Amino acid sequence: MQEQKWYIKGMVCQRCVTAVQQAMEELGIAASSLQLGELTISHSEPVVLSLLEEQLQSLGFSVLKEKNSRTVQEIKALVSHVYSGNFDFPPAFRFSRYAATSLNTSYETLSDLFTRTEQHSLEKYIIEHRIRQASEMLVYTNCSVSDIAFALGFSSVAHLSKQFTQHRGLTPSHFRNIRNAKQNARPAEGIPEII
Repeated sequence: MQEQKWYIKGMVCQRCVTAVQQAMEELGIAASSLQLGELTISHSEPVVLSLLEEQLQSLGFSVLKEKNSRTVQEIKALVSHVYSGNFDFPPAFRFSRYAATSLNTSYETLSDLFTRTEQHSLEKYIIEHRIRQASEMLVYTNCSVSDIAFALGFSSVAHLSKQFTQHRGLTPSHFRNIRNAKQNARPAEGIPEII
């Protein structure tokens, strides 16, 4: 059996990885490696592989086959890695330098390719990704807004708040209130809580 690497468009968070993993388990396929946007498998039966591709499409993902699409997926994987909330930002960090070094291509080339393929700029994608991560962290973690701003590479809480309000139309405290409301909500006696 030969290993095959697949690039999967549409994977943006850990829940996407879990969904792909469940789809593979249903088909009895084991992954050598599975991470955001990238799957390595050792399965040679074309019928099973086409079933997996169909299953992924039904989940809203698509398998990328051309080089430009794979490069865009690699860029998205870098964005996800850097702005996951777990990246250790070195002093004077610039995503442009990091991406150019990681992918061994000039940032201008990567940015142009991304814009042509995705119909919006890489900078816009990065901002949207960071705001989506901040939203999830506000609702699902105990991290302070200051900690979230630091973890996602914002220069300050004010910078995060400004970006958040511009792109979500709501303040970070609104999302934090959602979390607090979930924690304080108690089901009525005798009625099971619906999660």
